[in-house]
Amino acid sequence: MKKILAVTGIRSEYFILQPVFEEIVKRTDLSLKVVVTGTHLSPLYGNTHQLVEQDGFETIPLETLLSSDRLSGRSKSLGIQIMGLTDIAAREKPDWLLVLGDREESLATAAVGAYMNIPVAHICGGDRVVGNIDDSVRHAVTKLAHLHFPTTQENGERILKMGEEPWRVKVVGNPALDSIRKQPYLSYEEINNRLGTDLQENEPFILLIKHPLSSEVEKAQEQMAVTLQAVAELGIKTVITYPNSDAGSFGMIAEIERYTEKYSFMKAFKTLPRDIFVNLQRNAALLLGNSSCGLLEAPYLKLPVVNVGNRQKQRQHAENILFVPHDKEQIKAAINKALYDEAFKKLCANCSNPYGDGYSGERIARIIAETEINEQLLNKQIVY
Repeated sequence: MKKILAVTGIRSEYFILQPVFEEIVKRTDLSLKVVVTGTHLSPLYGNTHQLVEQDGFETIPLETLLSSDRLSGRSKSLGIQIMGLTDIAAREKPDWLLVLGDREESLATAAVGAYMNIPVAHICGGDRVVGNIDDSVRHAVTKLAHLHFPTTQENGERILKMGEEPWRVKVVGNPALDSIRKQPYLSYEEINNRLGTDLQENEPFILLIKHPLSSEVEKAQEQMAVTLQAVAELGIKTVITYPNSDAGSFGMIAEIERYTEKYSFMKAFKTLPRDIFVNLQRNAALLLGNSSCGLLEAPYLKLPVVNVGNRQKQRQHAENILFVPHDKEQIKAAINKALYDEAFKKLCANCSNPYGDGYSGERIARIIAETEINEQLLNKQIVY
């Protein structure tokens, strides 16, 4: 049995990893332990390590998140993670390290694996996003990792252009779609009872998720304020989730709290259970903000998206996205288009989905189980 040590540091990334974990524990040739770190252990972000534990996975806590709203905080957290993961890996002696995406956790895990001769499987490599440190981190992880699970063919080809050996690159789709496919449908009554909201089936509502951009940290609070002011002037019911822990998030949270105190039709939550979040996506009139789920998950649900600002620009996407700058009137116009423009709504209803079929978790678990751990796997070669 191969021992897998997976690492997760934030709610949104765990929701993508969770279907992979499910498929791993189903198998008799794999075992799993999950290191929960970063925002998972923070009360400010909802103590989301509890979600991992409630799903039945064996967890190992690793405290790394600094209470910082500066860029230096992430750099220091990365150092703490590398030290902590090194000790955990030395103790647990895993056969594989498994990580997703482009945050501190992925870089720390890949570095530890590379230095300790533990093969690293990396999910969601090869994406392209401009203006954010995440892009550089994601590609750095690709060069350190040993097995790549990009979500689309285009992203897989980008990995190959980085000089990775073709046999290491396995296009599998986005595991988040597995989770959406598996989630039971909830009624409006159940959603309202659990959230304390008053959403109605015959009345549109907005799902708002907005994060800071590392290259625009000083503008983060103002950008959130502009977005919320647009919503306030339209008077549409809106469910908001807190931003991630990146620098600039404190100011964004302050704006969220200010607006939700003033406008009763806006409701904010530090975190949301996966079943609630998926059903909000299923029923929302549109997704507003700059979350990656607008590009990675929304096409699967045919959900219109208004992406505000530069975050997610140049990322591969379907036809359901409207990109607008941080301009109140343009945000309002885009929201109205998503709500009332029949041609755009029809385009969303028939949009393509480049991110797979909702059966990625099984593919990833099977490939890890079948991949032999040998010198060829551990000793990476550049093909050019």
